[in-house]
Amino acid sequence: MIFSVEHVNNIVTLSLQPRRVTAEIAREFKDSLFQIIDIEKIKNIVIDLSEVEFMDSFFLGAIVSGLKKCRNLNGDIYLAHMPDSLRPLFELMNLDEVFIIFPTKEEALQSFLKS
Repeated sequence: MIFSVEHVNNIVTLSLQPRRVTAEIAREFKDSLFQIIDIEKIKNIVIDLSEVEFMDSFFLGAIVSGLKKCRNLNGDIYLAHMPDSLRPLFELMNLDEVFIIFPTKEEALQSFLKS
């Protein structure tokens, strides 16, 4: 398993476990993410990046695909615990302006619960 899943109310938290998330696991992640959205009918998701040291563009694309799907359902994907090593990738692609990024997963969950 490339992530652990936690359900809080109608929100799912995905905690990524590999240090390097790349094209090799992007498809599996995207399929699992879409299953959560389409089958479990969850449209608000927090992705905890605290364990991730490297992310390639393929994996980033899987997250963006999930974001589009959630937003089409009036939901969202929040990112939490983004390590400094990932910030340049998000800034380079202007995704730091697209995603809402929280210092902790708890803050991301609270934001969903308040809305």
